[in-house]
Amino acid sequence: MPRDVAELRALAEKQPALAPAATLQIDLIESVRRVQSRITTPWIEASTETLNARLASGEPLLSFAQIAFDWNDVRLLVRQVTDVLRRHEVIDAATAAALHSVGRSPTLPDVMRGWFELQPSMDIEMLGEVLGWAARPYLQRTAEVLQQRVSLERWSRRVCPVCAAEPEFAVINTTGERHLVCGRCHVRWGFNSVACPYCGNDDRSTLKWMATPDGTYRVMICAPCGRYIKALDARKAPRPLLPYVDVIATLPLDAAVMQSLG
Repeated sequence: MPRDVAELRALAEKQPALAPAATLQIDLIESVRRVQSRITTPWIEASTETLNARLASGEPLLSFAQIAFDWNDVRLLVRQVTDVLRRHEVIDAATAAALHSVGRSPTLPDVMRGWFELQPSMDIEMLGEVLGWAARPYLQRTAEVLQQRVSLERWSRRVCPVCAAEPEFAVINTTGERHLVCGRCHVRWGFNSVACPYCGNDDRSTLKWMATPDGTYRVMICAPCGRYIKALDARKAPRPLLPYVDVIATLPLDAAVMQSLG
């Protein structure tokens, strides 16, 4: 059993209030991994010099055209992810029908391109989330290949060096440095530990920190932009970061932040 699935099941037993979210996450992970196991290693034509030049100029490594989507499997994933969300009552029947329609449409590649290029045209509830799960196996595999060819150590921008998405989580390593974790491809990169990764604000007087009682998780809240980011503190945590798990395990922290912002 994959470690993240095992940890989610243990979390559901230990904290029954999180069981519905953990079970939903397990079903989504398993849908994606069935497709992920069939994906071949993509070939990236760009030279190492070209890739390093992109990073040096602040340009993320991956363009939409470089992602080797198998559109039959993408359509299958759109359908399966939609069905998981419907089964868990996250969406209603009408929304599920609309999402299924997107998956069957010949324009799905164009819709996916718009999502990948962060063009805000998601007029169907949960469409962005469904596309994110459907694209993830391809993004992750391509990101793995790219990271074998170039170092991301010098990248310190607010978006992912591979796919340009925003961070969803962070990890504080044993030396106190912070790495952001991409919400789409789960790539990690270093970032100023006292700056907001969403607006760049580094005025400590406008930043607020909270932590769980055991210190495993921390959250930075930025007053100017009103956003926050959660982090696993590796100095206190009993295990490494597992993005699929930690986003669920920290739902109570989200609630605490919302109350504090209230």
